Amino acid sequence: MSLTPERLEDLRGRINARLGSLYTEGPSLLVEPVRYALSGAGKRLRPILTLLTAEACGGGEEDALQAAVSVELLHNFTLVHDDIMDRDHTRHGQASVHTKWDDGVALLAGDAMLVLALAELHKSPRHTEALASSFAAGALAVCEGQALDKEFESRVRVSLDEYNRMIDLKTGSMLALATEMGAIAAGAEQGRVEQSKQFGALLGRAFQIQDDLLEIYSDTDKMGKSLGSDILAEKKTYLMVLALDRFPDELARAVERARTDLDTGLELLRRIFERNGLKRQAEETVQNTISEARDRLESLGQGSQVLADFADLILERDR
Repeated sequence: MSLTPERLEDLRGRINARLGSLYTEGPSLLVEPVRYALSGAGKRLRPILTLLTAEACGGGEEDALQAAVSVELLHNFTLVHDDIMDRDHTRHGQASVHTKWDDGVALLAGDAMLVLALAELHKSPRHTEALASSFAAGALAVCEGQALDKEFESRVRVSLDEYNRMIDLKTGSMLALATEMGAIAAGAEQGRVEQSKQFGALLGRAFQIQDDLLEIYSDTDKMGKSLGSDILAEKKTYLMVLALDRFPDELARAVERARTDLDTGLELLRRIFERNGLKRQAEETVQNTISEARDRLESLGQGSQVLADFADLILERDR
């Protein structure tokens, strides 16, 4: 079955319906921010990927829905906490939780979503122990990736290998978790589970490098989140790692300009990246990484076409 826009919307609707029914009773200062965070215009790519992987491995939606929702809850937990750390004021097209309430409420809401993710996971009809083990390893990897991301902010130089390790943990492990749990929920044998996981990990690496590009070349309306915060926080994105290695002084001047005039600073950065071929290098890396991810699908047989379609969706996204 191909992945049509109509099918994507149907899957997104099913996930949103499940998320909307999860947490309705409790202290208003917890229920409201949790439901608010989950009501934003998220694309639900990770839980959709879990459902599609289950299908590709011979399972059905009923096998993987709880696992898919737990992945989305974990993802939103990380976003709420990331927004506090990065001082981002917009997420999914609306004010971030810490901006609408405060840091304390946002921390508590994020914690609650992590607990809800675990509770949802344990409602899975089969393979609960294996799913829980996968979830724990993936969640810890995401935290480790965020720790490296924060550590790199205070370092003048970060190698490309170090950057790749960081995004493989922070972003790759989340998509790897989505595909791994989809395969486990479908009852796939270990070899197919591992291939699915590798597909997700590579897709996650491509997704993050693309996100680094969009941070510079998209806009707030499309992305639904604050742009420029990574630059101001001196985060080591793919483009910044390459630029710091090749022309640090020119880059430093553009970043300093962004601190006083963000739009002008971003335009200077765009010129630097384009003039020196870094934008093109990043785009080619995304394409090559997705091609490598698609190669991992051969062992899944005919059912893998829907995952190949999903990879193309990632490649073509503009937000």
